[in-house]
Formats: sequence, C-alpha cells, structure tokens
Amino acid sequence: MQAPPGGGEVEEIALDDPRFDPDVERRADRAAALAVTDRIDVDVVRDLDADGVPVRLYRPLEGARAALYVHGGGWVFHDLDTHDAFCCYLATRSGHALLAVDYRRAPEHPYPAPLDDVQTAARWLRANDRALGVDASFGVGIGDSAGANLVAGLCIRDRQALDLQVLLYPPTDPSGDSASMREEGDGLTASDMRWFWHAYAPDAPARRNPEVAPLLAPDLSGQPAALVITAEHDVLRDEGEAYAARLAEAGVRVTATRYLGMLHGFWRHPEEFDAARSAVTQVAGALAQAAVEH
Repeated sequence: MQAPPGGGEVEEIALDDPRFDPDVERRADRAAALAVTDRIDVDVVRDLDADGVPVRLYRPLEGARAALYVHGGGWVFHDLDTHDAFCCYLATRSGHALLAVDYRRAPEHPYPAPLDDVQTAARWLRANDRALGVDASFGVGIGDSAGANLVAGLCIRDRQALDLQVLLYPPTDPSGDSASMREEGDGLTASDMRWFWHAYAPDAPARRNPEVAPLLAPDLSGQPAALVITAEHDVLRDEGEAYAARLAEAGVRVTATRYLGMLHGFWRHPEEFDAARSAVTQVAGALAQAAVEH
C-alpha cells in the first residue's frame, strides 16, 4: 500500500497524477491474495448484494453471531479478495459470522460514498440476519486501518448502528499532528497518510467532519463500547490511542491495547506474527464476552 510517487507534502501531488494508477496496485494486491492456497475452510462463504453494496458472508456455523467486517487500505486499496483468507481465519477462530463489505473506494468515490456503503451494509445485516442463518441482534463492527475509521465514523453518524466497535489501528485525525507520525513507522508513512486522507476527503471541510475525523468529535458520550488495538511501530499509534482515551473520558467502556514491536497491518498476518494470533484471540474473547453480556 503506497502513496503516489514524488514524496514530499501531499499538497504537491495531484490525486490524478498520471504516474500513479491505483488500479495497478489493486490488481497486484488481488492477484497476490488469490494465489494464497492455505485458506481455512468455512462452512458457508457467499457473495451477496446488500441493497446495492457487494458483501461476502463467512458463516462458520448455522446461527452464529454476526459481525460486520470493514477492510483497510487507505480507503483506496484492498477489497473482498485481499482480505478473504484472513476473514476465513477470523470467522473460524472467533466463531462469529462475518459480513465483509466491498465499499466504494477513493479517489474515484470519496467521502461520503465509502461510509454510506458501510452504513447500508450494517442496516442490511440487521434486517436480514435470520434469512442469512446468523444472529445480528448485537451489532458488532470490526475494521482495520481505514476500515476502522469507517466503523468509528458509522458510530459517530448513527450511535445506534452498532453495539461494539473493534478498531484496529484506526486513523482518527487528518492533521497528522502526533509524535508517532513524526517517528515514521515501518511500512506506512506520514506522507502516505496525508495522501490517503486527501483521497478520501479531498475537501478541507470534510476532513473536519467528525464522521471523517472521529478524534475531532466534540462529544463522544453514548458511543458503543470499543476495543482499540494499536501497533508500536505505526504512524497511526498515537491518534488511535488518543481516540480510545477520548472515548473513555466520555464514559464509554473501552479496552485499548498496544502490541509492542508490531507495525501497521500486522493483524492480518497470523501466519507471520505471533502477535497477530494473539490479537485475533483477544478480539474473539471480546466478542464472546459481549455475547454473554448481551
């Protein structure tokens, strides 16, 4: 996942830079994902239409509790196929059905299109859970990176949309004014994030909208409970943890965990990182606890 060539400040790089074609990297990501052969078998995997939004259902067993899954990729990259093997793993390890959302992506479809699609899919899951053979009476949203931003944005837009938000290294503040941004973590860079923010929300007023920038929300009281996971060597570390702190200060039930030694994107690679397997176990435990308490 890389920003366009050129380096420097995002303002110096046009979103339509002819040297940079997002579809090239999208095709490469998809090809790499489809080449993976060690997927875990899940009882039901189905591509569906959620009121016009493409989604993929992973159901490990009939009647399983369900969660919405929103992939990352800077609002620009990744899709159902790039996250397919991981969703199979997460559904199996957590025992939860997942409805993965193939939301429209920037820069072709900037805010509010991606968030609108996530909201549509969340509503559709609630309304159609019995027909799908799952239980979505307790609404869970899981997102990584840009997907975590969309889950948090959905909760800002509609505080009744979800009952639990699981946010993996969420971008929450377009200003990029944090110590971890200045540290330049491994992989994802501050320059990348500036470009991604402008791709998703090209208009400055949109980047001040709490649906886009949850950390800027003046009032976070009444938000659903949250599990926020961050990585030590990630430029998004501080804004994710700042958001968790803001939620806690507003009286929201929050668990925040920083995985030491980890970099951005680690969660989707349980085959590579022990910490990824631990994070999946932590998320599965949070989902199980919420199910018992519901």
